[in-house]
Amino acid sequence: MQTPKYTMLALILAGGLSLTARAQIGTGWSSWSPSHSTQTVGCGSVSGTTFHLSCGNTSGEQRAEFRYSTFSSGTKQFQGTVKVTSLGGDRISLQQTFQDGVGPWSLIAVKKSGSLYQVEGGNTLSSYTVGTSVRINAICSTSSDKVDNYVNGSLKNTKTGGSGSYYFKFGTYRTGSGFGPITATWSSISFYQK
Repeated sequence: MQTPKYTMLALILAGGLSLTARAQIGTGWSSWSPSHSTQTVGCGSVSGTTFHLSCGNTSGEQRAEFRYSTFSSGTKQFQGTVKVTSLGGDRISLQQTFQDGVGPWSLIAVKKSGSLYQVEGGNTLSSYTVGTSVRINAICSTSSDKVDNYVNGSLKNTKTGGSGSYYFKFGTYRTGSGFGPITATWSSISFYQK
C-alpha cells in the first residue's frame, strides 16, 4: 500500500526534520523575531517604515529609528532594503549595530555626495544615488565579537573588537558631523539566527 505524500511529509516532520529560513547571506539560518521599540528625538518622525528628519540642525540629537531587542549569544543577521527618497542634508546613519551599554559600534550612513560609508573610520562601502533601493545585511557574531556589513550581497566592511551584548537599529539618525533633512523608507525587513 502506498503512503500518501502528505502523510509521508507529516512523518518526516514528526521525526525531527527542522525547516530553516534561507537568509540572503549564507546558509543554515533560522528565522528570528526580535521585538522593537520606536525612537524619535528632536525633529525625527516615523510613519510605518518611513523615517524622516525634518530639520537641518547640526547639533542636538535628531533620530527616527526602530531599536530591536538585545542579544548576547549566537550569531544574528539583519536584512533590509532602504531607499532614501529625499536628502537635503548629509551624513545620516541608516543602519546601526550597537554594543549594549557602550554605544554605537557600526554605523552605515549616507553622504549627499553619493555614497554609503562606515561612520567609524569613514570607509566608503558603495556609491549611492537618492531614489534607488539598496539591500543592507549586518551579521553580528557574539563568539568572535565582530560584525560583517554587506551592501547588495557583497561584503563591504568588517568591524571587530566588540564585547558583551548587541542590538540592531535602522531608520535615520544624525551622525556627529551630519544634518538633515532626510526621508528614507525601509522594506523587506528580516532577522535570522544560528
